[in-house]
Amino acid sequence: MKYSTRLIAAILVVTAGAAALIAQRGGGPQLRDPIPQGSRVQYKTFHSELVGRDLSYALYLPPSYDSSTRKYPVLYFLHGLNENEMRWSTRGGADLLLDKLIAEKKLGEFIVAIPAVDPSSFYTNARSGGAPWEDVVVKEFIPMVESTYRVNATRATRAISGISMGGYGSLKIAMKHPEMFSAVSAHSAALVPSFDNTTVSGRRLDMFKALFDRIYGINFAGPQDLTYWAANDPLTLAKNTAKFQGMKIYFDCGTEDEYGFYDGLKVLDDTLTKASFPHESHLYPGMHGWDFAKQHIEQSLLFHGKAFGGN
Repeated sequence: MKYSTRLIAAILVVTAGAAALIAQRGGGPQLRDPIPQGSRVQYKTFHSELVGRDLSYALYLPPSYDSSTRKYPVLYFLHGLNENEMRWSTRGGADLLLDKLIAEKKLGEFIVAIPAVDPSSFYTNARSGGAPWEDVVVKEFIPMVESTYRVNATRATRAISGISMGGYGSLKIAMKHPEMFSAVSAHSAALVPSFDNTTVSGRRLDMFKALFDRIYGINFAGPQDLTYWAANDPLTLAKNTAKFQGMKIYFDCGTEDEYGFYDGLKVLDDTLTKASFPHESHLYPGMHGWDFAKQHIEQSLLFHGKAFGGN
């Protein structure tokens, strides 16, 4: 089997994230962003029994939260590769944008909760065990948020979103657990339609193989086994729209995305279109990451506000 050059480039970035994680686990402090002026996002920790340590998370509470007794919808947001829970605010400016949209009565209020996970986990339970990052989100983080804060914990008022690796994670988790989420969105999701056409070899290819072998147990040395990859691939999961229960779906990507993830967007769009499944798919000018996403995160926030029932 062959592998796309763009995919290899993307995976090389992933391996850099894995190296950063190793450094963090070696005892060095995780790099933290400066908190933007005016941000009301809170940064906290919770204990994960599944990975045996405290994990950080960010929490956006809407302006009326402290003066109200109401319960709010919640949007779970998944960060990208080699990122943490801070980037939604510090790179995306999404919290200040939310405040503005709410003040202008363009959007109803909801909570946003962002877990910090292994930055090269792809929000996937490692096939070999010992790194259950999908379960951390689904079985620990979401229940913790909904038992700690005033959340209207129903499917209709629960949604998930993400960027890049987190866009992959949000689509995958929503499609695997559609009974939990009424809506999902993704910016620049790391969607890989095929492993074709590459001349990459040597040490770089070894790093690529090691990363995906670690998570999905593909065994690039052969014989290859793509069953676990397929079981966690949004492009495969999207073929079974009957189980989505009317879930609302939004995704976008840049036409100059340097990792070629627009190819995956096109495949996902085609799959859902052929199934006559309603969704929003957008290709906008731009490259990968937050410089692209911050230009369009208003669209996804408004999408979720509408999915939660409007203003």
